[in-house]
Formats: sequence, structure tokens, C-alpha cells
Amino acid sequence: MKFKWKIITIGLLMLGMLFVLNLVRHLVFERQQRAQEVRQEISQFSAGEQTVKGPFLVLPLTETTSKLVEQTTPQGKVSAWEDSTSSRNIIISPEQFWAKGQLAVESLKRGIFEAPIYRSDLILSGRFALAPLPSYEQHPSSSREKISSRWGKPYLVLSLSDVRGIQNMGGTLAADTLNFEPGTAQAAIGSHSTVNTSEKSEAVVAEAAASPAVAKTSLGNGVHAMVTLPENAQSLDFKLNLKLSGTTQLLIEPVGKESHVALAGNWPHPSFSGNFAPIERSVTAQGFSARWQTSQLATGGVQTSKCSETECSSASVGLRLVDPVDRYVLNERTIKYAELFVLVIFGAVFLMALMRRIEIHPVQYALVGAALALFFLLTLSLSEHLGFAKAYWSAAAASVLLLGYYVSFVLAAWQRGVGFAAVLAALYGLLYGILQSEDMALLMGSITLFGLLSCVMILTRKMDWQALRPASAETVV
Repeated sequence: MKFKWKIITIGLLMLGMLFVLNLVRHLVFERQQRAQEVRQEISQFSAGEQTVKGPFLVLPLTETTSKLVEQTTPQGKVSAWEDSTSSRNIIISPEQFWAKGQLAVESLKRGIFEAPIYRSDLILSGRFALAPLPSYEQHPSSSREKISSRWGKPYLVLSLSDVRGIQNMGGTLAADTLNFEPGTAQAAIGSHSTVNTSEKSEAVVAEAAASPAVAKTSLGNGVHAMVTLPENAQSLDFKLNLKLSGTTQLLIEPVGKESHVALAGNWPHPSFSGNFAPIERSVTAQGFSARWQTSQLATGGVQTSKCSETECSSASVGLRLVDPVDRYVLNERTIKYAELFVLVIFGAVFLMALMRRIEIHPVQYALVGAALALFFLLTLSLSEHLGFAKAYWSAAAASVLLLGYYVSFVLAAWQRGVGFAAVLAALYGLLYGILQSEDMALLMGSITLFGLLSCVMILTRKMDWQALRPASAETVV
């Protein structure tokens, strides 16, 4: 076969290999998506990612404003009081807030897929600063206005992103035992209703003061407990014990003017997330521990009492349970090098055949390419059962043995087959090193390509590409 037709044939084979490798890449993506779907299914029947917000002390307040207005009637001008009623919640954040948690992490499996879940023992404690209740009330702006206030039953509220994770909960506020009930029990902030007669106004006040409405508002889902405020109390100490389960992530919002959060667990691969980095951290093969400290100055003064009905900006600290050896992520990174890998192997076979002046049929090139593509498929399928490292080296060993045996017959010498197998094994080793050294991947890849190019240039330095025969000694510089 003429040289140019060899080049054209190999080029067409490379295009075919790109199609095959794209099919393998698509399969990796499908399996990765399926693994993500299983994680979501596991979180649906257990509990999802958790964000703990609070606790907050909520003081429901209903105010009736009476304004003296003049109305024109057939009998003349008459002065009458026009009433309007508004209900709002005074939401008090802790002055000091401490959160301490211990996580027990395990992997929950469904078939060959799995997801990390945790069970945590959280202790939330701190202190509320309470001003005299009249300081929260509005005052008349003129003598033609009267405002009467009526306080509802105060309650403590704790917001959770997935209440299904609550296994047990209890606590105290000012030495009184708390009995928690479902819902955040927060009426819409800033809601109000207006009526024109005093009789209707009284009905609205009675209805608003009866009990706080259990609704999903800016505090989201959670629990609440009715409390009794001590007379003339200026501070209230609280302590909550919460057993909470979840999947993948746990975040705690530092809601106090001064907040301290400490978390520890048995997961050796935490990814600390949220808006603040821990001031202390320790990660070992047995687990992790971390501690955060924030102040109102650092959080920008974010308080839940500033939330609107539809939006509540907040800060958080916590962690995400990650798997640094996620088999699908590693398979995805492996397949990124597939085209380059195939190009190098095809080039090695072509160069050896050219230097030894051996004719290789396109079918033989195709079989070598198919064996290389099967390496990536074997790595994916085996990694779902053996783990990525064992799967990679098992597939690499099978590929080296098969191609070394086959190429020894294609190149008509077992020594050449052994040499080819050694080169292939070295490439697999380099690829694995690149996969394990993500930060050094670009540097290692660049050095590897430079080394391969150098080898090709040195081996072909005496090649007469015009005549496809070795150049004479006189023409060598």
C-alpha cells in the first residue's frame, strides 16, 4: 500500500475511533447521571441536605391605629374614628450563639450506587437579650391618633430545610422545658388589614391574637414551641438538643451577634463550605473536626428580622461530605485523555512498522484501536464493583497483555511485542499519575508530551521521509 494511502487510511480509522470513544464518553455521562438520580432518591426517602437556621424568639404584635377624621354627612361635618389593624412579628436573634455537633456518617447503597448520609447530635445554646415590650410598640404621631397594642403568645422557632431529618428534639428556655410542634408558626412579616368600623376592628384583633398562623414564609420549614416570658426579664438563656439526619451537606447559620460553631465527625474527606472558613480544622484518616467563629460585623449584620416575605439573605458555615475518589469523576477525567492516548499508540505502531518496513493492514490497526477503546469501557464497568484503582489496573493489565501478544505477531518478533507492551504499560502508569495528581495534571501532561515528541524526533533523525528509507551516513549531520 502506498504511503499516502496509509496516512489516509489511518486518518479514517482515527475518525472511527473518535466516534467509538464518544460512545464510551456518553456511557460514562449516563452512569454519572444515574448515580446522581440515586442520590436524590435516597435523600427523598431519608432526608436531604440540611440547613439549620435559628433559634429565634418571635413576639407576635397586633396594633390597632385609630385616626380622627372628618366626614361629610347630610347633617353636616361629623368627626369619627377610623380604625386600621396591622399584625407583625418581632423576631429577636440571639445575642450569643453556640452550636456543637457530632456527625456519624455512613454510606447508604441502592444497587451498585451509594450516597453518604449522616446522623448528627447537635446542641444549640445561647442567650437572647430582651428589651421592655413597650419599646417595640409604635407611638401616636399626633393628638388625632391613638394606637392600642395587643401582644400574642410568644414562641421560639427553629428553621430546618428538611424536617424529615428530625429524629428527636427537646430543650429549655429560661429553665422552662420546651415542647416543639411542627411548622415555623410565623405570620407574614409586615402583613396588615384595614377596616372602617370599630366593631370590625375588634374582630380582627381577636382573630390575630388567638394563635400564630402555621405557614411557610421567609423562615421556611421548621418547628416552634410556645414559651412564657418571665416578668421584667432582660435576658433568656436557651439550650436545644437536636438529633438530625441528612444527606451530603450540613450548614448552620451563625444567627447571633457573636456565634461559635464546632463540628466533628468520622468522615475523612470533608469539604468545608458556607460563607466562612473555619478558624481551626483537623482532618485525619479517622475523621475531622472544625471550629468557626463569627460576629455581627463579619456577617454584615444579617438578621432574620430584616427578611422580606419572599427572600431572606443569610450567611452559613458547615461542610459537605465529598468522595475524592468518585469513580465516575475519575472515569470522566480518564476519558478526556482517550483521543491523545489512541493517537500516541497508533503513532507508535505506525512508526515501528515504518522503521522495520513492515506492512500492517488497516484491519490490524482497527483491532488495536478497538482494544484501546475497550480499556476505557472495562475501567468504567469494573470500577462500579471494584473501585477505581483496582478497576484501572485490571483493565490496564488486560490491555497490555492482549496488545503485547498481538503486536508481537503483527511486527513479526516477540521482542518488539514486549517492547510495545512496556511502552504501553508506562503510558498507563503516566496516565494514572496524572489522574491522581489533579493539581499537577497540566505540568505532568506537558512534560509527557514533550518527552514523547523528543523520542520520535530522536528515533527518526536519520529517516529519509522522501524515499522512506534510512538516510546514508554521509547525509547525517
